[in-house]
Amino acid sequence: MSASESQGQAGPTESVAAQAARTRLEQRVASIESMLISFPMLLLEVALILSLFVPFASQTTDDEGTEVFNLFFFLGGFADRDDDGDPEAASILFASAFLLLILVIIAAICTTPVFRGKRISARAGATAVTVIIVLILGNLGAWMVMLMGIFADSPWELGPALPLLSIGTLLAAMIAFSPGYRSIWDR
Repeated sequence: MSASESQGQAGPTESVAAQAARTRLEQRVASIESMLISFPMLLLEVALILSLFVPFASQTTDDEGTEVFNLFFFLGGFADRDDDGDPEAASILFASAFLLLILVIIAAICTTPVFRGKRISARAGATAVTVIIVLILGNLGAWMVMLMGIFADSPWELGPALPLLSIGTLLAAMIAFSPGYRSIWDR
């Protein structure tokens, strides 16, 4: 057996071994990328779900103690009436805004898991990014409403829901807009 025949037989063997090593490496990278998306996605989902149910604000009164309100409490503004029995415009406006925020949070909970998948369709990615943009705007609006109440000597105090919503929004924005994450889910 000549040296050239010996090298010809070793070449394909090395190629198969190198290909197997490359495949294992690709699987490890895919596993690490999956963890890099799964952990923040889990935190994002938990933060958004909790933001719906934990107290958004609390109010301390002398006679009743402390009352705690979650986001769903604000939907009661649709039923507010003035002395004449007419709907109060400001209450309906705020109730509408909080209803929209609740719907956007639910939409974000439902659409952001799209980023966990591989080979996301352009439509699914665009829909999830749009929901995240609206979530960012809703988060900013909620902070504006809460800060207006705090600085207007309102008896309301900030609850944990708004910080949780902000954490969830920041994680969603990071996954949707960060170039590193985008390269993972955009493949």
